[in-house]
Formats: sequence, C-alpha cells, structure tokens
Amino acid sequence: MVQGHHGIGFATAKPAYGTYKSPYGPDYKIQPNIRGIGPGQALKIGITLGSFGVVGAIFALQFFAEVPKVRKDILQKFPVVGDYFVREIPPSDNPF
Repeated sequence: MVQGHHGIGFATAKPAYGTYKSPYGPDYKIQPNIRGIGPGQALKIGITLGSFGVVGAIFALQFFAEVPKVRKDILQKFPVVGDYFVREIPPSDNPF
C-alpha cells in the first residue's frame, strides 16, 4: 500500500466487489462530463463565448470600416448593406 500524508494510505484500486444498490432507492445516472463541466454548463459557456465572438467581430468590422481593403473585400459584399460602404470620389474632387 502506498503511504500518503500522515501515514494514510491512498486508494489505489477499485474493490473487487460491486457496490450495493437498493431496489427501493432512486434510479440515478451519472451525468456525462468533461473535467466536471456537464452539458448544461457547456451550453451556457458556448452561448456566452459565441456572443462575445459576434460582438467582437461586429466591433472589429466597424472599427476597420474606413480601411479601403476591409471595405472593398468584406463590407461591400454584405447583401443588404453593401451599397452603403461604396465610396466613389466624384470627378470634380479628383486632383489628377
């Protein structure tokens, strides 16, 4: 037996016998989890992270909307609002 702190032994293996389950007790099942995070918590975390991602992407697009490459390659290709980002210089304002 492996000795732990203060001489208390570690549980190194499962016992060879099965545990008793009363036929009158509740019918329970162990919830699947990954490192203690179950499906409900994973859904909440996923929704939160997805929301932050969408807000971050919208912020980045609005922040870089005046960069010509972003405006031409990304923003002008949106179906409904793409025409709003078309910037044409009138011939009278062109110095060349």
